[in-house]
Amino acid sequence: MTPEQYVQKLIDISEKKLDGLRDILNLTKEQSTVINEDSAEEIERLIGLKQHKIDLIDELDKSFEVYYSRLKSILGVQSIEEIRAIQLQGAAELKQIVTTIFNITKQIQSLEIENKNYVQAIVAKLGNDIKRIRQSKVANNGYNVVAKLPKPSYFFDKKK
Repeated sequence: MTPEQYVQKLIDISEKKLDGLRDILNLTKEQSTVINEDSAEEIERLIGLKQHKIDLIDELDKSFEVYYSRLKSILGVQSIEEIRAIQLQGAAELKQIVTTIFNITKQIQSLEIENKNYVQAIVAKLGNDIKRIRQSKVANNGYNVVAKLPKPSYFFDKKK
């Protein structure tokens, strides 16, 4: 393969990755709204879909690495910046796609952090609610101790 063919293959792989990341971004946004609705089943479904997309992207990353390594060895360079200096056809397009991938990845990461913080707040609130219920139960049991004690027995002396 020629260096231009390798660059085109890298562009194709990167475009597929970009599509997958856009899907993950949309699923993450949908997950944000579902978290507010407290629908555990829907959250699990979305996480499963996201995991499937992540697995596909991992495969694309492996393919990208293979072609990228071959391109670097053919051109005798150490990084993609040096490839751009050579001005290969398609290198600018590849750079643009990689930049877009980086930006979408940052958006996904930001949303994931927001979702994580929101879920942690929900879990903390539920923990406090459970603690309050347990304290109320202990207090309620304290008032009902008298009812649980055995009834006192009285002896009446009738000999007098």
